[in-house]
Amino acid sequence: MTRKQQRIGDKLATQHHAAARRGFALKVFEEVDAVVDRELTMLSAKGRRSTCAKGCSHCCRQETYVPRAEAEAAVEWLQRAAPHLIADLEVRLRAWLTWYRSEYPGLVAGGIARRDAFSAHGPQCPALVDDACSIYPVRPVFCRTYHVSSPADACRPAADPAHLDVPVEVLAIAAKTTPIASTLRAFIQSQGSDFKGSVHLLAEWLIHLLEIEPEPWRTSPPPSWTR
Repeated sequence: MTRKQQRIGDKLATQHHAAARRGFALKVFEEVDAVVDRELTMLSAKGRRSTCAKGCSHCCRQETYVPRAEAEAAVEWLQRAAPHLIADLEVRLRAWLTWYRSEYPGLVAGGIARRDAFSAHGPQCPALVDDACSIYPVRPVFCRTYHVSSPADACRPAADPAHLDVPVEVLAIAAKTTPIASTLRAFIQSQGSDFKGSVHLLAEWLIHLLEIEPEPWRTSPPPSWTR
């Protein structure tokens, strides 16, 4: 086999692996949604309900990490089904990256916890438009499984005057969906890839996959879970 043939073969294998990852991520999304719907129905039957609803976006300021496969599924959907959203998304991603590299390190260095730096001082998720998720059909597993039964104002940052109390998360959802999400880790590892190494902030992956910057994480603070 010549070097050219090897390069072509490697490129085809990479494309095949990426397509397989996207397909598996979509399958995980579907299975997770089925479990979430079932758990919410059971919760309602007990006289409780999730208070999460369209227009409530306090949780969209969190430090949200995702594996590459989930971000690949989102970008493929954008390019295929919603290309009209990409230009404005890129503007928001650039603004997010500017904050992450300029203001965010100073906040953490000043003693503010990473979680609080994001929730109380950072921009909203770049995918958010008018308090609604613009990539909702392909939102990450974390976003699909985070539900609370407490009033929406409990999810506001602690320093917000309208903040009520600590949010009450519906833990049963996370417990029931974790085994499903773990199958994506196993699939990625079966391709010979390092799952942990494939996890970055959602915004970082979108910046990379939309070719705004090749590797935005190289000049960004290390993720909290690697410390």
